[in-house]
Amino acid sequence: MDFDGDGVLDLVSGSYDPGELSLFRGKGRGAFAAREVIKDKSGKPILKVPDQKNRVESFGSWMTLVDWEDDGDLDILVGTFDGMIFMRRNEGTRSSPSYATGNEWVKVGAKALRTPGGEHANPVIADWDGDGHWDIVTGAADGGVYWYRNIGERGRPTFEPPVALVAKHEGTGYSELAADEEPKPGIRSQIAVTDHDGDGKLDILLGDFCTYLHVRKDLTPAQKRSFASLREKENKATKFLRDSMEELRARFKERMKGVSESDWNTPENSAKWQKMYNAMKDSPEYKKNRAEYERLQKASLEYIDRSIAGKRLGADPAVAHGYVWLFRRK
Repeated sequence: MDFDGDGVLDLVSGSYDPGELSLFRGKGRGAFAAREVIKDKSGKPILKVPDQKNRVESFGSWMTLVDWEDDGDLDILVGTFDGMIFMRRNEGTRSSPSYATGNEWVKVGAKALRTPGGEHANPVIADWDGDGHWDIVTGAADGGVYWYRNIGERGRPTFEPPVALVAKHEGTGYSELAADEEPKPGIRSQIAVTDHDGDGKLDILLGDFCTYLHVRKDLTPAQKRSFASLREKENKATKFLRDSMEELRARFKERMKGVSESDWNTPENSAKWQKMYNAMKDSPEYKKNRAEYERLQKASLEYIDRSIAGKRLGADPAVAHGYVWLFRRK
């Protein structure tokens, strides 16, 4: 990406902690200058919560550049950890950018855009349908890839609801049982959109994450039945814990009715969430299922191979992978 229009490619990046945006200016021949924090015109780092009181308020950012207004300069789009996207308008020029001090949240209709995957919005700009208007394509925490078609006029983008280009991952993405077949794409999809094979059609490159448990190959029939029973009980406990979180999110959303989603992470509203979360996890029913889940996980380890590829895995035998997948456009 040529950040400042000087004809030399630069590197730009978001970050997990504290969510600042970084620029590495290109020096040519593959060399780059030291990191600069990208700041607004007041000298403050560009963050999800500009005047944050706690650094975790802006945790997780993924950035890209786009000429939002069709005025010849590049504005910044930032995907957030909670699945939203905001824009910082460039009030300067292409060669001397000067960014606004406030965030403008990207919307679908009248509502703030939030990825179906719920978290890890990492926007990419591409004209996916070839209609001459740039669109937003994004990965998400659930492993899916989603296309937001731009149906606006030049300089005034508006977006349709998302279309899934890659289906979400079926499963939690953590400590899943490895089957005998080839691995499948996991969660936390990080994407690039490019014509990979030069056929004139845009393809998707997808980086993922997942952890797998490998079952011992020497289990007796009785042990296999015991393990299957443990996993069934563990799945029920997992479902309760997951459903409890979904119900909590729904109740918090109801409580925040009338409050912009971009303000849900203010210190005051974060305290409300934390109070509700603590009440849930301290409830007798939640404690009971959490303890059962942990007991079953520990019991299941007896049936798990701890020496994958000659490596002794220790207390946590889940093996992480991060593959890059190619999805060719048909």
